[in-house]
Amino acid sequence: MTNSELRFMSSPLEQRAREDGRVVMRGYAYRFNELSHDLGGFRERIVPGAGAPSLRKNDVYATFNHDTRSLLGRVSSGTLRVGEDRDGGWYEIDLPDTTVGRDVAELLKRGDLSGSSFTFRVNDGGQRRADEDDEETGLPVREITGMDVVEVGPVVNPAYPTTDAALRSLEAAGIDLSPVADERSDDDTPAHAPDHLANYPAFVRAIEKGTK
Repeated sequence: MTNSELRFMSSPLEQRAREDGRVVMRGYAYRFNELSHDLGGFRERIVPGAGAPSLRKNDVYATFNHDTRSLLGRVSSGTLRVGEDRDGGWYEIDLPDTTVGRDVAELLKRGDLSGSSFTFRVNDGGQRRADEDDEETGLPVREITGMDVVEVGPVVNPAYPTTDAALRSLEAAGIDLSPVADERSDDDTPAHAPDHLANYPAFVRAIEKGTK
């Protein structure tokens, strides 16, 4: 079972370019204190500062739709910049003059891309159950307090309701799931849950037992 998790978010898009022709994309991979959609039996929120240490030290890379064959940039080459501000975790990509780079720019310009996503691993002790369940759905809420972010980028189908991605000029610019998961039967996983959500019911069972 992999420890990596994905999150997909949506929000309006726009496009800008530099006078030298270089196209720069900027967006939010995640926003703080915002509830996700139902992630297979629970909702989730990210607390301020959760990903900042990893964004400062990791060689984060950017892709389109989580496909490494559609690489858009990376921190070590200077073509990707990442960080956290008061709203959430942002990223900025100098889109490459490649087929995928040009396609992403055109899709953003047309409004066909609807959001951003990121790949992360929860740090040891980096998650907890919120004091109260979600009022709207009655689902338990998982809070992410520490995570290791490894990848960001635009996606077609965004789990959090709002993040944004834009094309603009540079100037404008825990809980151990494994023991519980081993006991899980196939019936525990909702039919609608993607493969990477298969371990989430285990998390729900753990927090329902009062594990912190």
